[in-house]
Amino acid sequence: MDRHDLLRPLAAPFTRSWLALQQTTTQPTPQPVDAPEAYAPGPNPHHVLIFGSGPAIGWGVLTHGIALPGALARALSRRTGRGTRVELVADSRITVRSALPMLRVIDTSRFDAVVVVLGANYAFKLMPLSAWRERLVAVLSTLDQKTSGPSRTFVTGIPPVEPVPGFDSRLVRIVAAHAIRMNEETVQLCKSSNATYVSLPAVKPTNALRVRDGNTYRQWADHIADVIAPQLDNHRPRT
Repeated sequence: MDRHDLLRPLAAPFTRSWLALQQTTTQPTPQPVDAPEAYAPGPNPHHVLIFGSGPAIGWGVLTHGIALPGALARALSRRTGRGTRVELVADSRITVRSALPMLRVIDTSRFDAVVVVLGANYAFKLMPLSAWRERLVAVLSTLDQKTSGPSRTFVTGIPPVEPVPGFDSRLVRIVAAHAIRMNEETVQLCKSSNATYVSLPAVKPTNALRVRDGNTYRQWADHIADVIAPQLDNHRPRT
Protein backbone atom coordinates (compact mmCIF):
# COMPACT_ATOMS: atom_id res chain seq x y z
CA MET A 1 0.00 0.00 0.00
CA ASP A 2 1.53 3.35 -1.03
CA ARG A 3 1.14 6.80 0.52
CA HIS A 4 -1.89 7.69 -1.61
CA ASP A 5 -3.71 4.55 -0.50
CA LEU A 6 -3.12 5.58 3.10
CA LEU A 7 -4.20 9.20 2.65
CA ARG A 8 -7.30 8.64 0.50
CA PRO A 9 -9.61 7.24 3.24
CA LEU A 10 -8.38 9.89 5.67
CA ALA A 11 -9.02 12.74 3.23
CA ALA A 12 -12.36 11.48 1.83
CA PRO A 13 -14.58 12.85 4.66
CA PHE A 14 -13.09 16.32 4.19
CA THR A 15 -13.48 16.39 0.40
CA ARG A 16 -17.06 15.14 0.62
CA SER A 17 -17.93 17.72 3.27
CA TRP A 18 -16.45 20.45 1.08
CA LEU A 19 -18.53 19.33 -1.91
CA ALA A 20 -21.70 19.29 0.21
CA LEU A 21 -20.92 22.78 1.50
CA GLN A 22 -20.41 24.09 -2.04
CA GLN A 23 -23.83 22.79 -3.05
CA THR A 24 -25.57 24.61 -0.20
CA THR A 25 -23.66 27.89 0.06
CA THR A 26 -22.61 28.90 -3.46
CA GLN A 27 -24.69 30.87 -5.94
CA PRO A 28 -26.55 28.75 -8.52
CA THR A 29 -24.25 27.94 -11.43
CA PRO A 30 -25.58 28.78 -14.91
CA GLN A 31 -26.44 25.82 -17.11
CA PRO A 32 -28.21 25.41 -20.46
CA VAL A 33 -31.95 26.00 -20.49
CA ASP A 34 -32.66 24.97 -24.09
CA ALA A 35 -33.41 21.55 -25.60
CA PRO A 36 -30.68 18.96 -24.91
CA GLU A 37 -29.45 18.65 -28.48
CA ALA A 38 -27.34 20.37 -31.12
CA TYR A 39 -26.96 20.18 -34.88
CA ALA A 40 -24.20 21.09 -37.32
CA PRO A 41 -25.51 21.23 -40.90
CA GLY A 42 -24.16 19.01 -43.64
CA PRO A 43 -25.05 16.01 -45.82
CA ASN A 44 -25.91 12.58 -44.45
CA PRO A 45 -25.51 13.56 -40.77
CA HIS A 46 -23.95 11.36 -38.14
CA HIS A 47 -25.98 10.85 -34.96
CA VAL A 48 -24.14 11.04 -31.63
CA LEU A 49 -25.31 10.59 -28.02
CA ILE A 50 -23.57 12.28 -25.07
CA PHE A 51 -24.50 10.57 -21.82
CA GLY A 52 -23.50 11.35 -18.25
CA SER A 53 -22.82 14.19 -15.85
CA GLY A 54 -20.06 16.67 -14.99
CA PRO A 55 -18.74 18.30 -18.19
CA ALA A 56 -21.73 16.91 -20.13
CA ILE A 57 -24.16 19.14 -18.22
CA GLY A 58 -22.82 22.42 -19.55
CA TRP A 59 -22.08 24.24 -16.30
CA GLY A 60 -21.30 27.91 -16.89
CA VAL A 61 -23.20 28.51 -20.16
CA LEU A 62 -26.87 28.96 -21.00
CA THR A 63 -27.19 27.03 -24.25
CA HIS A 64 -26.18 23.59 -25.43
CA GLY A 65 -25.04 25.23 -28.65
CA ILE A 66 -22.08 26.61 -26.67
CA ALA A 67 -21.73 23.63 -24.33
CA LEU A 68 -20.37 20.20 -25.25
CA PRO A 69 -23.19 19.10 -27.63
CA GLY A 70 -22.84 22.11 -29.93
CA ALA A 71 -19.07 22.20 -29.73
CA LEU A 72 -18.82 18.48 -30.53
CA ALA A 73 -21.31 18.69 -33.40
CA ARG A 74 -19.28 21.44 -35.08
CA ALA A 75 -15.94 19.75 -34.37
CA LEU A 76 -17.08 16.45 -35.90
CA SER A 77 -18.60 18.08 -38.96
CA ARG A 78 -15.37 19.97 -39.65
CA ARG A 79 -13.49 16.69 -39.63
CA THR A 80 -15.96 14.47 -41.50
CA GLY A 81 -17.51 16.90 -43.98
CA ARG A 82 -20.92 15.59 -42.95
CA GLY A 83 -23.64 16.94 -40.74
CA THR A 84 -23.74 15.97 -37.07
CA ARG A 85 -26.74 15.69 -34.77
CA VAL A 86 -25.93 15.37 -31.07
CA GLU A 87 -28.47 14.31 -28.46
CA LEU A 88 -27.76 14.76 -24.76
CA VAL A 89 -28.85 12.76 -21.73
CA ALA A 90 -27.14 14.46 -18.80
CA ASP A 91 -27.91 15.25 -15.19
CA SER A 92 -25.84 15.94 -12.07
CA ARG A 93 -27.63 13.00 -10.43
CA ILE A 94 -26.41 10.46 -12.99
CA THR A 95 -23.80 8.18 -11.43
CA VAL A 96 -22.08 5.01 -12.59
CA ARG A 97 -24.76 3.17 -10.62
CA SER A 98 -27.87 5.06 -11.75
CA ALA A 99 -26.57 5.04 -15.33
CA LEU A 100 -27.39 1.37 -15.78
CA PRO A 101 -31.21 1.47 -15.78
CA MET A 102 -31.12 4.59 -17.94
CA LEU A 103 -28.81 3.06 -20.54
CA ARG A 104 -30.90 -0.11 -20.72
CA VAL A 105 -33.89 1.84 -22.05
CA ILE A 106 -31.97 4.03 -24.51
CA ASP A 107 -31.94 2.68 -28.05
CA THR A 108 -28.22 3.11 -28.66
CA SER A 109 -28.54 1.47 -32.09
CA ARG A 110 -29.84 4.85 -33.33
CA PHE A 111 -26.43 6.43 -32.79
CA ASP A 112 -23.17 6.26 -34.69
CA ALA A 113 -21.30 7.00 -31.45
CA VAL A 114 -22.06 7.11 -27.73
CA VAL A 115 -19.90 9.42 -25.59
CA VAL A 116 -19.94 8.55 -21.87
CA VAL A 117 -18.94 11.35 -19.47
CA LEU A 118 -18.70 10.18 -15.84
CA GLY A 119 -16.34 10.36 -12.90
CA ALA A 120 -15.49 13.99 -12.09
CA ASN A 121 -17.47 14.15 -8.84
CA TYR A 122 -16.20 10.71 -7.86
CA ALA A 123 -12.64 12.01 -8.02
CA PHE A 124 -13.48 14.73 -5.49
CA LYS A 125 -15.31 12.21 -3.33
CA LEU A 126 -12.23 9.95 -3.53
CA MET A 127 -14.27 6.90 -4.48
CA PRO A 128 -12.30 3.67 -3.89
CA LEU A 129 -10.78 2.42 -7.14
CA SER A 130 -12.35 -1.01 -6.62
CA ALA A 131 -15.84 0.55 -6.56
CA TRP A 132 -15.07 2.65 -9.65
CA ARG A 133 -13.88 -0.43 -11.54
CA GLU A 134 -16.88 -2.52 -10.55
CA ARG A 135 -19.45 0.08 -11.54
CA LEU A 136 -17.77 1.21 -14.74
CA VAL A 137 -17.42 -2.42 -15.85
CA ALA A 138 -21.19 -2.75 -15.49
CA VAL A 139 -21.77 0.38 -17.60
CA LEU A 140 -19.40 -0.76 -20.34
CA SER A 141 -20.83 -4.29 -20.33
CA THR A 142 -24.33 -2.89 -20.79
CA LEU A 143 -23.18 -0.79 -23.73
CA ASP A 144 -21.24 -3.73 -25.22
CA GLN A 145 -24.39 -5.83 -25.17
CA LYS A 146 -26.35 -3.09 -26.92
CA THR A 147 -23.69 -2.30 -29.52
CA SER A 148 -22.66 -4.39 -32.50
CA GLY A 149 -19.93 -3.94 -35.08
CA PRO A 150 -16.97 -1.55 -34.68
CA SER A 151 -16.43 0.30 -31.43
CA ARG A 152 -19.01 3.06 -31.04
CA THR A 153 -18.61 3.77 -27.32
CA PHE A 154 -16.21 6.50 -26.22
CA VAL A 155 -15.45 7.16 -22.54
CA THR A 156 -13.96 10.50 -21.56
CA GLY A 157 -11.39 10.78 -18.82
CA ILE A 158 -11.56 13.12 -15.84
CA PRO A 159 -9.92 16.45 -16.71
CA PRO A 160 -6.77 17.27 -14.70
CA VAL A 161 -7.75 18.68 -11.31
CA GLU A 162 -6.72 22.32 -10.93
CA PRO A 163 -6.45 24.43 -7.74
CA VAL A 164 -9.86 25.56 -6.53
CA PRO A 165 -10.35 28.70 -4.37
CA GLY A 166 -11.34 27.73 -0.83
CA PHE A 167 -10.20 24.12 -1.25
CA ASP A 168 -7.11 23.10 0.74
CA SER A 169 -4.10 22.69 -1.56
CA ARG A 170 -3.09 19.45 0.18
CA LEU A 171 -6.51 17.97 -0.56
CA VAL A 172 -6.28 19.20 -4.17
CA ARG A 173 -3.07 17.20 -4.60
CA ILE A 174 -4.74 14.07 -3.21
CA VAL A 175 -7.79 14.52 -5.47
CA ALA A 176 -5.59 15.19 -8.51
CA ALA A 177 -3.59 12.02 -7.88
CA HIS A 178 -6.79 10.04 -7.39
CA ALA A 179 -8.27 11.36 -10.66
CA ILE A 180 -5.14 10.16 -12.48
CA ARG A 181 -5.56 6.70 -10.97
CA MET A 182 -9.23 6.60 -11.91
CA ASN A 183 -8.29 7.51 -15.48
CA GLU A 184 -5.68 4.76 -15.55
CA GLU A 185 -8.34 2.28 -14.47
CA THR A 186 -10.69 3.60 -17.15
CA VAL A 187 -8.03 3.16 -19.84
CA GLN A 188 -7.56 -0.49 -18.89
CA LEU A 189 -11.29 -1.18 -18.70
CA CYS A 190 -11.82 0.35 -22.15
CA LYS A 191 -9.09 -1.88 -23.58
CA SER A 192 -10.92 -4.96 -22.29
CA SER A 193 -14.26 -3.85 -23.75
CA ASN A 194 -15.47 -2.37 -27.04
CA ALA A 195 -14.99 1.17 -25.73
CA THR A 196 -12.39 3.79 -26.64
CA TYR A 197 -10.86 6.07 -24.03
CA VAL A 198 -10.68 9.83 -24.72
CA SER A 199 -8.58 12.09 -22.50
CA LEU A 200 -9.75 15.61 -21.69
CA PRO A 201 -7.16 18.42 -21.42
CA ALA A 202 -6.61 20.74 -18.49
CA VAL A 203 -8.51 24.02 -18.56
CA LYS A 204 -7.77 27.41 -17.06
CA PRO A 205 -8.82 27.54 -13.37
CA THR A 206 -12.05 29.42 -12.66
CA ASN A 207 -13.62 30.92 -9.55
CA ALA A 208 -15.86 27.92 -8.95
CA LEU A 209 -15.50 24.19 -9.32
CA ARG A 210 -18.11 23.69 -12.04
CA VAL A 211 -18.01 26.97 -13.98
CA ARG A 212 -16.80 26.65 -17.58
CA ASP A 213 -17.02 28.74 -20.74
CA GLY A 214 -17.37 28.18 -24.46
CA ASN A 215 -13.61 27.97 -24.97
CA THR A 216 -13.38 25.08 -22.51
CA TYR A 217 -16.09 23.11 -24.29
CA ARG A 218 -14.43 23.79 -27.65
CA GLN A 219 -11.14 22.38 -26.34
CA TRP A 220 -12.81 19.28 -24.96
CA ALA A 221 -14.89 18.78 -28.11
CA ASP A 222 -11.79 18.99 -30.31
CA HIS A 223 -10.08 16.24 -28.29
CA ILE A 224 -13.17 14.03 -28.46
CA ALA A 225 -13.72 14.68 -32.16
CA ASP A 226 -10.09 13.83 -32.99
CA VAL A 227 -10.72 10.33 -31.63
CA ILE A 228 -14.28 9.79 -32.87
CA ALA A 229 -14.04 11.17 -36.42
CA PRO A 230 -11.68 8.53 -37.86
CA GLN A 231 -13.96 5.77 -36.59
CA LEU A 232 -17.05 7.48 -37.98
CA ASP A 233 -15.34 7.66 -41.35
CA ASN A 234 -15.16 3.86 -41.32
CA HIS A 235 -18.94 3.55 -40.97
CA ARG A 236 -21.13 3.12 -43.99
CA PRO A 237 -23.23 6.19 -44.78
CA ARG A 238 -26.72 6.06 -43.29
CA THR A 239 -29.60 5.59 -45.70
